[in-house]
Amino acid sequence: MVLLAQIMEANQDIEFVSPPSLSLQCPICHDVCKDPLITSVCNHSYCAACIYQSLDLEPFCPLCRTRIQHDMLHSNLALNSVIGELPVYCPNKKYGCLSVIRHDTHKHHVAYCLYTPGVCEHSSLGCNFKGPRKDIEKHMKECVFEKFKAFIEKSNSRIQQLEEKVTEQGAELKRLNWVIEHSQLSTKEIGEESPQSPHALLDDSLKTDLDWIHGDIVCQRTISHHACGVTSLAYSSGKLYAGAHDGSTKIFEPETGDLIEDLHGHSMSVWALAVHQESNRFFSAGSDGTIKAWESFEDGSECIGVLNSHTHKVYGLLVSNNRVFSASSDKTIKVWNPLTLENVATFSGHTNHVNAIIDLYDGRIASAGSDHTVRIWDVSSGQCLQTINIGNSEVLDCSAGDGLLFASTYDSLIHVYDLNDFNGVKTLSGHNWEVWQLSYARNALFSASFDHTVKRWDTRNWSCDATLKGHKAFVHAMTLGDNNLITGCADRTIKIWK
Repeated sequence: MVLLAQIMEANQDIEFVSPPSLSLQCPICHDVCKDPLITSVCNHSYCAACIYQSLDLEPFCPLCRTRIQHDMLHSNLALNSVIGELPVYCPNKKYGCLSVIRHDTHKHHVAYCLYTPGVCEHSSLGCNFKGPRKDIEKHMKECVFEKFKAFIEKSNSRIQQLEEKVTEQGAELKRLNWVIEHSQLSTKEIGEESPQSPHALLDDSLKTDLDWIHGDIVCQRTISHHACGVTSLAYSSGKLYAGAHDGSTKIFEPETGDLIEDLHGHSMSVWALAVHQESNRFFSAGSDGTIKAWESFEDGSECIGVLNSHTHKVYGLLVSNNRVFSASSDKTIKVWNPLTLENVATFSGHTNHVNAIIDLYDGRIASAGSDHTVRIWDVSSGQCLQTINIGNSEVLDCSAGDGLLFASTYDSLIHVYDLNDFNGVKTLSGHNWEVWQLSYARNALFSASFDHTVKRWDTRNWSCDATLKGHKAFVHAMTLGDNNLITGCADRTIKIWK
């Protein structure tokens, strides 16, 4: 028997008989505290997972900014007892169970509840039976797939092998077509200037769709499907991918805000996402130190592999040159084959956490580190071509375009460098707290901060010409869509700006 409502999923479906008091909520995830801890210096309480993850980023209380350490956290037994006594409905209420139980007994109840939904053991072979646990044993005695299990499994294995071969050949064909098309571009067509990002090569016919980049920009849509903070975003081919603190990755249709898929593959926060269009695959990574490879099929996405060569958290992912690059707090950048999922190279040089990694679109990539540096790497050789020492603060993110490199640091500043000679151009200030995300497009730099705002900077005159307000917590994630800006926040929302 395969249960659909596992303990972790049941934990997300808790329905309180009466709305809990706001005083029982964690200020970080805005949900009822789980395993609450209280600080010994300022007496603020948080979920254990939330405050530990916050301290990994900065040694301050998120509410009052008092400096705290792990040994200043203690179990809030009184708060945990109050929460445990709250009456909740069985998560299987929608399937017929009318039990009202204590919050601290719901996991045990679900494990034995006769209304827990499940599917046939042979669902992967094609059996469509779904029903409560109490009916599954009877079904198994009558299931026709039990008799043909061996034959079906053998046939499916052969089909999968053939599909993988077709996908691999299709990806190679697309790559060759790209090489042929770009080899036909004359020097006149691409100009003599330094390499630029794809945003700089947009056709003039699209300018009307990009007026928001330098004109008025407002929130067009708010997506509120998350039960906890949004930690990472990626956009590709009309789909928006969003990672969260609970280890989930959700896929949305950004034009409507509709939820397409809700995937659970990580045990902790998902800090990075990247899409490999040629293979119809995407990758997720986070605090559990693993990278999950997902493949999209007609009936949904499936985890097809786990890349686990990193020894610590993975903060950044990048797809470039038919390779996947991952940046980790183990001080390394690893290179992966997106088709075979093999680790083909490791770039070493940073002396502290590697927080972000970006493409420079000319055979080079750049990485941002807690060792106060941005490093420029040659993709083919893995050699570090340049080390840019940036002040006395950790580098949290970087972006590039039109011959400029942008780097944000823990001290709330944004540093600008010339990508040709690596000399400093400008230092931008205006945020009150750390700047965690940068995105550049057509003379506009967007910066997202822990001060709950996103700022837009005009790089033609280095002025901040817009401050986007609306999020109510730390802005952890940001990406550019086809014709909009997308931000994700600890307030459990995603906002589409245009």
